[in-house]
Amino acid sequence: MRRTRVLRRLLRKMRDAKKIDKHIYHSLYMLSKGNQFKNKTVLLEKIHELKGLAVKEKALGEQADARKGRAKSRLERRAAREAKKAADAEAAASS
Repeated sequence: MRRTRVLRRLLRKMRDAKKIDKHIYHSLYMLSKGNQFKNKTVLLEKIHELKGLAVKEKALGEQADARKGRAKSRLERRAAREAKKAADAEAAASS
């Protein structure tokens, strides 16, 4: 019971200090309730692992958005180039 209270207190402090968000808090709270963590050190390791994973996912999402933006602009430039080429060909044919 003492270990459970210690782990819950740590989670509550970290959530209140905005070091973990409510989703990570809830998942870790439920894991600590299920006796998944032997001590605070193991819990802190898991917190650092989850935070690193969240940062990595965010970075990958930003990279994907940038890639999609570049592809969209490339398609727009190509469509403009083809439209100009078709207009030039039409103008040359009518002359």
